[in-house]
Amino acid sequence: MTKKNDSHDSKTLEAKWGKTTLSRGWTGIPNVLIEHQRSLKLTPTDINILLILLKYWWDPSSPPYPSKRVIGEMIDREESTIRKCMAGLEKKGLVARDPRYLSMGGQTSNRYVMDGLIKRLEEEAAELNKIKEVRKEEDALIRRGIKTGKTNT
Repeated sequence: MTKKNDSHDSKTLEAKWGKTTLSRGWTGIPNVLIEHQRSLKLTPTDINILLILLKYWWDPSSPPYPSKRVIGEMIDREESTIRKCMAGLEKKGLVARDPRYLSMGGQTSNRYVMDGLIKRLEEEAAELNKIKEVRKEEDALIRRGIKTGKTNT
């Protein structure tokens, strides 16, 4: 993205949400995640957890690591619920847990690697793009009179 686009995007976001609201930060969410929750078999709590992970994922090379306590506080759920949902996201192959350890010993919050989610969203988007391209080609044939809107047999 160019500086010009960054400026335009910032102005658009400010027009939608207001400068004060955006001063607290914002998170980019791929539409395919929102539109395909069902095909990804995500519950509302799963989506909330993913949104929080995305909020903390600033650098593509550094996975987010909010604690289960912080996630639970943000969505008003117990840590046990967060643990259960995180295990479900892992089982679905969307998130991988990467334990972090303190230099003095002991474990701290986990890193959550999002490679599985990215891969699944890429697959969903690629499939949607194929469908869109086929429809575009069919529409072109219909416009040229080569094919009718009904099934040609």
